[in-house]
Formats: sequence, structure tokens, C-alpha cells
Amino acid sequence: MSAPTHPTGRARSVTDWPSLPGTFVAGAVLLVAIAALAGWAGRTATAPTPAAVATPPAREVALGPVSLSAPGAWEPVRGRVAGVPDLGARAAAFAPVPGLGGRAVVALAPFDDATLAPAPLRALAGSAPARATLAGLPAWSYGEQAVAGGRIAQLTVAPTTAGAVTAVCIAPAASWSGAAGCADELAAASLRGASPLVPSATLAFRRHLVPVLDRLGARRAELRGRLRAARTHRGQARLAKRLARANGRAAAALAPRTASRGTRNVVRILRGTKSAYGRLALAARRGWPVRYKRARAAVRRHDRALARAVARVR
Repeated sequence: MSAPTHPTGRARSVTDWPSLPGTFVAGAVLLVAIAALAGWAGRTATAPTPAAVATPPAREVALGPVSLSAPGAWEPVRGRVAGVPDLGARAAAFAPVPGLGGRAVVALAPFDDATLAPAPLRALAGSAPARATLAGLPAWSYGEQAVAGGRIAQLTVAPTTAGAVTAVCIAPAASWSGAAGCADELAAASLRGASPLVPSATLAFRRHLVPVLDRLGARRAELRGRLRAARTHRGQARLAKRLARANGRAAAALAPRTASRGTRNVVRILRGTKSAYGRLALAARRGWPVRYKRARAAVRRHDRALARAVARVR
């Protein structure tokens, strides 16, 4: 008996399964995609939200009549900061990035020269200053410079009637990035019984000019009255010498703070007045009336020139 045959005349292969309809395949793919999306959405909904990092509150820095704010992340540092001289009781030091060698030193200290920097920090004022602000106060910022011990330092000063608000950023050269720009992070300066001043090369000179001239004016009025009343050549010479010394002391007090042509002119005229009084003393002692008269006229010319020079100082 012969084996049955298929109508096609060939044996059916085990791989020849019936074809699935196209709509069935598309539906299955859609179901798989929906399941995947549902699983992703479930994981997203149940994943924990990262906790927000709290920013530490600003830290108040009290410097006598001046207070300001430093970032709360700055860590206070006790003891002397390497490379920074002692700035007195009104100073505080911080580590802007705890764990690194960078330091920020903030202080209120007197200033009395054209740099506006406290005397212990004048070595850091070696470059021409740039206008800036320090905790909202008008300030001068000096450029970065290398200091002893392989460190870099940068100085910013804001003059006030109570002294210079000062910020020193200092760090080893390898970790300078941890201290650079520390002055820019200080904010909200508050002054009690003091006022901010506009930085100027003549500021220290002008602040000293008024009291120096006040003292000179009082001394000059006294001695001139006595000179006019003197009846002997010796008495006139003695009083003229004292007037010469008074003008010389005024010139000496102002000379270290000169920073412009106008300020130097004031000192030059005071020295000229000293010389004129010296000639007056000599003429009085020798009994030379003509020279005495000329010296007295020179004194008057210098007095007028001083008034004009002082008025021009800005």
C-alpha cells in the first residue's frame, strides 16, 4: 500500500507553521511597549527624591564699629595666619574651603598713606589699585602677588572714618583657587558711628591736612601775636625761629602722605614758609630792617599761596 501524498506533491516540513495575522503581531508589540512604559513609570514614582543640600546661614563678622557678613560655609580659624602680620583685636580669620590651606583674613585697621592699606599690609599694595567694592563699600583691590613661603596673597581695602575695612586672601600657590576672590564673598557691611569714604590717593593726606593746619594755625596765631609785641631784636628772633619750627613740623607731618602734585605743593609751600621765618629771625637778630621787611613780605606771600594750594587739593 502506497504512502499518502499531499496535494502539493511534497512532504510538509516541521518548520512550516501557519502564518500569524499581521494585526495579532502588531497588538503583541503594543502590549509589550505598554508594559515597559508602565514599569518605568512605576520605578520613577517609587524612586526616592535626592535630599536638598541646606546652605548654611551667613556668618556675621564684628569688627568694632563695622560688621559684615561672610558665607556660612567659611570655617573660623584661630591663631595667627601664616604670611599675614598681626592686625590687632579687630580681625578675624577663616578657611573659605575647610581642609585646604587657603585663608581669608578680615580686619578693621588704621591707614595713613596713599595706599589706604594698614601699615602691616603695605607690602601687599605693590600694584596699581583697581576700583572695587568690599561688602558693599567703595574699595580698592590690589593684584595678586607672591609672598614668602610659596604663597599668593591679594589685598582689598575699603576706607572709612573708623579705619580701613581690609580683606586678605592668602593661600599656598598650589591651593590658591581655594582662596582667590574671597573678598567678593563678603557682603552687607554695616557701620555704626562711622562713614564710608571714597578711595583716593590723596585721601590719607586730606584726612591729616585739617588737623595739621588747625594745630599750625593755633600755634601761628599765638606766636605772631607775641612777635608783634616783642620790643627787642633777640625776642623777635626767638619767636620767628619758633614760627619756622611750627611750619617745619607741619610739612614733616604731611610729607609721607603726599601722592599728587597738589599735595606735594602744600608741603613745598610750608617748607618755604619755614625758610622765610628763618630769614626773618636772622634779620631780627642782626638788626637788618630792610631784610626783616623783605622776609616778612615773603611770609605773607607764602600764607596766600598755602591757602590757594590747600583749596586745590582733591
